[in-house]
Amino acid sequence: MHEMLNHSTLLLKVECQDIKEYFAGQFVNLQRDDGLIRSYSIANVPQQDGILEFHIRRLPDGRFSEWMHDQIRIGDNIAVSEPQGHCFYLPERADQGLLLVGTGTGLAPLAGILEDALKQGHTGPVTLFHGARTVADLYRIDELREFAQKYDNFSYFPCVSGEPASEGYTAGRADQVALAHMNGWQGWRVFLCGHPDMVSSMKMEAFMQGVSMKDIYTDAFVAAG
Repeated sequence: MHEMLNHSTLLLKVECQDIKEYFAGQFVNLQRDDGLIRSYSIANVPQQDGILEFHIRRLPDGRFSEWMHDQIRIGDNIAVSEPQGHCFYLPERADQGLLLVGTGTGLAPLAGILEDALKQGHTGPVTLFHGARTVADLYRIDELREFAQKYDNFSYFPCVSGEPASEGYTAGRADQVALAHMNGWQGWRVFLCGHPDMVSSMKMEAFMQGVSMKDIYTDAFVAAG
């Protein structure tokens, strides 16, 4: 089943009893009956009912994403690969600061990582910067604000770069806002997901700021449609 997260992004839920173990933030390959394959990050922690959640943004002329938005129905079958990737949370060093920076549907793995960390009792500061061009392009704003109220160690910054920022939002690209906000990165664990240019530049910036390369986790999204 699926529902819309914003005007261009749907929440796809797939029941997959074959995958019992995975980490939120890993990705799988989804395959149609005609063999067309696309990779998507898992946006939720493991569930007893075997439900995997994905954030699917409609891309212009995207054969797979448009099929997901317009044609797939409850009860349809889709092949799901084994989970892959290393961009996920591990409950080590629970007092370590966690910096999460994402653009667009880069929120998908970050949402899973965030939920995993907070539910496992992470005690260090957790800061999420999620960016898009407009407020309409952001999503899960209310849910993330509720998380920030529930967990004293979690801070959430929704960022907009293509229009003036109204109250409750921060003007600028997510990476630029994060750079301006962060004061002392050494010892932090950093998760970067979304646009490849942002991921690449922020990975270098984090390293230059003293973050160990082993503490930098990335998932660059290359649009394939």
